[in-house]
Amino acid sequence: MFAFLQAVFGMLVWLAFAGAAGWVFYRLWQRSEDRPKLAVRWLISLADLAFVVFVVGPLFREFGYTAAFAGVPMAAFSGLVMALVWVPDIADNVARKVSQLYDGGDAPPDPEPFFSIAEARRKQGKYAEAEAEVRKQLELFPTNFRGQMLLAEIQANDLHDLSAAAATIDQFVSQPGHAPKNIAFALLRLADWHIKFANDREASRAALERIVQLLPDTPESHIANQRLAHLTPAEMLEQAKARPKLEMPQPIERLGLLGEPPRIKKLDRDPHVVAVELVAQLDRFPADNRTREELALLYLEGFQRPDLAAEQFEQLIAQPNAPAGEIVKWLNMLADVHLNGAGDFAAAQATLQRIVARDPEAPAAAAARRRLALLNREVQAKRQSQVVKLGSYEQRLGLKDRPPRHSA
Repeated sequence: MFAFLQAVFGMLVWLAFAGAAGWVFYRLWQRSEDRPKLAVRWLISLADLAFVVFVVGPLFREFGYTAAFAGVPMAAFSGLVMALVWVPDIADNVARKVSQLYDGGDAPPDPEPFFSIAEARRKQGKYAEAEAEVRKQLELFPTNFRGQMLLAEIQANDLHDLSAAAATIDQFVSQPGHAPKNIAFALLRLADWHIKFANDREASRAALERIVQLLPDTPESHIANQRLAHLTPAEMLEQAKARPKLEMPQPIERLGLLGEPPRIKKLDRDPHVVAVELVAQLDRFPADNRTREELALLYLEGFQRPDLAAEQFEQLIAQPNAPAGEIVKWLNMLADVHLNGAGDFAAAQATLQRIVARDPEAPAAAAARRRLALLNREVQAKRQSQVVKLGSYEQRLGLKDRPPRHSA
């Protein structure tokens, strides 16, 4: 009974060994670049292993002169054969694993679309062929952003088929998984094409409003709102269609014989009228940053009301999804209002500290720290520029009308 169990256990060990060897052989076979050479190595290894099991092994059953003078050399020869067969391949695999840390390994790169042929056809003026080449690549990569935008560019700019370009953009926007900035870019381009090629203000507005609808409360919708606030007026589009003739003014003849040189008249507008226009624009588009900036500067310079100017800048700074660079610009302008408009040194310091607190490691924070360090000098320079000094040539102003004296 014990002998039977021992035989069964030995058979299971051999089956496990054979299974492991078969799995290793299969993996190596799948990854091998030279399968015939791999098969030869395995045949040599099996023959060498059989030699060890059936020839060398029995010599070591009894430790004697035969095992010492015959078994040991044969075992060493068998190990040398195995080393010659497998060590070069093992060393090559180890070196390859180490090199993968630097060159990325031998894994094939991810497949990418190939648009160079289409771009070459486009440069040659073969726009229909360029469109066909792009479509070939999009059949393989239907969601590729660059390919769909290139197709729309060719359709709108080269083939003058705005409806096809709009259909391409619509298809792109309807695909799931695209980044918000790519969706906004595509719709912004479509809005530009509606104005540029069709003078269609309403279609351009619809493309911009679609950004706000698809991407609410995002920086992309913030940009779209700015574009909506300053959409090209219908009057300007009508003038672009009519293309009125520009009349050049006639040059002034015999300019040297005029009693006085012609003066350039400065066109000043009533700040109250300008303020009414700006406030009306903000009533229509509360998120119009440029108009709110202009209103703040008008309050500061036209009405000498730094408090109202500061209020407008605070509204700009507090709005959500505004670009970080714009917020930093408004904070610096607010510091100018506190410092130069209201003369409040502490409020200017606190405003610059807000820039630092937003992101202490940002370049804008470093610039704010430099300005804080030189803020006292900035105040002194402002005060000195307001002091008017009379030069030596102005001290005897009353003598200017006297005729010069001639020496006898």
